[in-house]
Amino acid sequence: MFGKIGGAVLALVSSAVVSVLVSQPAMAASATSQTIAWNDLAPTLIHPNTDYTKLVTATRVPGTVDGKALKLTLPANPEAGPRGGVGFETAKAYKYGTFGSRMKTADCTGQDANTGVVSAAFTYSTDHADTNGNGVADNNEIDFEFLCAQPDVVWMTIWTDYSETSNNLRSISRVLNVRTGEVLYNCYIVSYGTGCQAPQPGENLPAKTTPIPGFDASKQFRSYKFDWSANRVTFYTYDNQNRKVVLWDYRGPADRIPQSPSLFMQNVWHSANWAPYGSTAKPTTPTVPNTAVIDTTFLPQ
Repeated sequence: MFGKIGGAVLALVSSAVVSVLVSQPAMAASATSQTIAWNDLAPTLIHPNTDYTKLVTATRVPGTVDGKALKLTLPANPEAGPRGGVGFETAKAYKYGTFGSRMKTADCTGQDANTGVVSAAFTYSTDHADTNGNGVADNNEIDFEFLCAQPDVVWMTIWTDYSETSNNLRSISRVLNVRTGEVLYNCYIVSYGTGCQAPQPGENLPAKTTPIPGFDASKQFRSYKFDWSANRVTFYTYDNQNRKVVLWDYRGPADRIPQSPSLFMQNVWHSANWAPYGSTAKPTTPTVPNTAVIDTTFLPQ
């Protein structure tokens, strides 16, 4: 999410060579998905999109499927905002399907308790026209995001509009403590500072999720996925016994769901103003490198 709470950027290293590719036509919706291991990911699939991206493919990584994984390392003292982060994006845009990542998010253990580092996986459309005619630029985006200062909590957001020159937007967010299953926040907003709109049917499901004891996104490889269709977005992960746990089954109004072909992106970046849920502390700049480790990526066929 550029200029907003979250962010987007992607890249791939293949023998330390990164290929920049031309975007291809949007892929149609598919009932099946593909699992991409980072040791054999075709270089035609993704490309970098920040100047700061320096990626390393690690080997003999415990907990991975094949011992190999991609490391997204945010350097010490980074520029604030997604554009100062590191990450990658797909060369193709997809409309609907299953997206996600098996990863460990950035770990702030031993750092300042308010270190402002975000690990994100999301879809993002580069078309910012006003197709719905509501006077606000389109911002089609679906986010999974984690703050390293609060690794037991996940932030999920569905965007349809955002203006960089005004206070106007259209987004609905859910903040969930995955360890306890408690929904901390579920809110649709149309501008910052005006509060939540009245909830619509199907926007806050389930009211509580199955707890995952000991959940810590920075310590454990775990898959985070969402199924995106024209009238529904379902976010989920897997528990310690590899059983599916639905984190948010959004079935609200279809005009609150993105409908534009979108890239899949993943990144790590520094937020100077996004505090953990329930905290009023100002996030601090990371003074040491912070790394998220990606085992596999999930995309539509």
